Amino acid sequence: MKDNKLAELYSLRKNFTVIGLTGRVGAGCSQIASILSNLNFIDEIKIDSQQFNNSLKHEDIKYKICSDYLCFDGNFKPFHVINYKDVLLLHLLHYGSINTKDINEAINKILNIIFQNGEKGIISQTKISDCEKDKSTGKVQDKDCKDEGFSNRFDNDLDSKLELEIREYLLTDIAWYNRFNKGENKLKDLLKKNRENLETYNFYYNYFENFSSGFYEVLNKYDIVKKTRLVHDLANNLREYGTVQNLELNINQQDKTLEHMYLVAETINQLIKLYRTANFETKIIIDSLKNSLELMYFKEKFSAFYMVASNKSFEERKIHIKNQLIKDYKFDLDEAEIILKEIINLGDGEYDGGEVNKGDFSAPDVENCIQKSDFHIYFSNEKKGKREDQHSKSQYEYLSLIRQLTKLISLIHQPGIITPTNIERCMQIAYNAKFNSGCISRQVGAVITDENYSVKSIGWNDVAQNQIPCNLRSVNDLIKDRKQEIFSDFEISDDKDFKISNGTFDSFKNLMKKDYEDLDNKENELQGRNCPYCFKTSINTYEGEKNQVHTRSLHAEENAMMQLVKYGSEGVKGGNLFTTASPCELCSKKAFQLGIKNVYYIDPYPGIAGKHILKSGINPNDNPKVLMFQGSVGKAFNKLYEPFMAYKDELKILTGLEPKKR
Repeated sequence: MKDNKLAELYSLRKNFTVIGLTGRVGAGCSQIASILSNLNFIDEIKIDSQQFNNSLKHEDIKYKICSDYLCFDGNFKPFHVINYKDVLLLHLLHYGSINTKDINEAINKILNIIFQNGEKGIISQTKISDCEKDKSTGKVQDKDCKDEGFSNRFDNDLDSKLELEIREYLLTDIAWYNRFNKGENKLKDLLKKNRENLETYNFYYNYFENFSSGFYEVLNKYDIVKKTRLVHDLANNLREYGTVQNLELNINQQDKTLEHMYLVAETINQLIKLYRTANFETKIIIDSLKNSLELMYFKEKFSAFYMVASNKSFEERKIHIKNQLIKDYKFDLDEAEIILKEIINLGDGEYDGGEVNKGDFSAPDVENCIQKSDFHIYFSNEKKGKREDQHSKSQYEYLSLIRQLTKLISLIHQPGIITPTNIERCMQIAYNAKFNSGCISRQVGAVITDENYSVKSIGWNDVAQNQIPCNLRSVNDLIKDRKQEIFSDFEISDDKDFKISNGTFDSFKNLMKKDYEDLDNKENELQGRNCPYCFKTSINTYEGEKNQVHTRSLHAEENAMMQLVKYGSEGVKGGNLFTTASPCELCSKKAFQLGIKNVYYIDPYPGIAGKHILKSGINPNDNPKVLMFQGSVGKAFNKLYEPFMAYKDELKILTGLEPKKR
């Protein structure tokens, strides 16, 4: 195909693209990777787009424009998938091979890593079920359990059969050992040194990826839950310690650093560079990222990086996992149900990001990955996007996966080829609004529109008018009696009439003084930063409660609703609420009362609002529809929708055609 006159203008977009995938377990990341890595994607687009050939609806016409563009000869090249778990195995085999006298010694080192956590005071499954476990690490933390151990890990005694199977598989082809045994001590250095070496390219892309697939298949057939846990552990260890070894017992908590945080990401970066030297047009998918700091690494590293969050309903995620267990691994229905619960439990631990929010940055935090994503995909394997339930103005509730991917790739290659949907436009406003928030816990934005998607109010979570936002206050001012007018009477009172969780009484300020008495010695740590505090967190800690009423801020949705009242509105019955986090129970009640018809959100807020408050109408048709957002948001919104040049001028340059005087 002959390049057009503007091919060079778009070459950076078309010739180099990296897509990162994230999502909850069973949410469809691998399905997306499979579609985009196959040229059959074009055939699926052609079939899917036929139904819209004669449609006059705006979004249908936009889809037809994207599909025509992407199906034109040469405009789509399949992506190559770099599986995160393959990179982890690469590190494991490299670790095992370095400085060993023969392959048997290497395999023993590898087996020691695979079984390392099973040897750390493993507790029987019966005992584990009675103990409190951390969802993400799987470590038993209940003080009444005498031994601290790990659940769902491979163990030498319990899994001796697997040891033989792994040894046998690793001996089937020892190219991995020959490659690593006499190489660099650090895998990153080995790849960097050989990134223009065709032999190294062939080793990874033509040999190792297939070898890795076979290795994990051995583990999956033996115990898919323990395999999942192994992958989780390897990733955590590499990000935290810089090695596949678990060095937890060797390193004190205060000595932990972020030195190795990007180790896996840097390895992937070297593999991308390796791929790029052998392929002029480089299209890479990373399946999948579960740590938000790694996500930010790639955002900072590549301007051509796009983070895509995939999701499906909870029920469909369960169905997908269960079907995979039954079809691919031949479990019966009862076995599949038991394994499904364990996999979902592991996935929930990776999602909530509690460890990252507490400073353990090596842990997975899928929730934060979703919130930081550039493009959000929500799809149903059941409905397939074919005339899904329609609502006002004939907007589709959910587009098919093929339509969403067609739109994404077309916009990456040809920014501005179409304009945003009403839903994207409004969510982008909500997304930008959240940065006005003075909340130091979480920033949320919200927009309320009428039924025609005309914006009527904008809100963000923040304190009420004439109060000082939390991020502008300082705990130093509170405990040193400065700027007293910006604190409440409760905060500055010296009266010891506040009952705390142990049953005694004290003042809030006195408790804060005790907790922050060492603040003056933290200047080097703060490096000039202001040190505000979260009132809700402090008072709930002292009371031993989890009371949302103690927040100083209005919720973003609540703030937007108050703007309607404050500045006057003709009403928004039948309108829409856009929020970067799904509304809580209190805001959901108010949305119901306002007559909101559709609630669009990016990431679910914990609570029962979606299944309770918003599903409690006498007539189900009166319930607001809760819809997960589909489309682009954030910086990528501008990258995808801002044309390189005016479309009229582009057409003139391409075709040489224009109106002429007669």
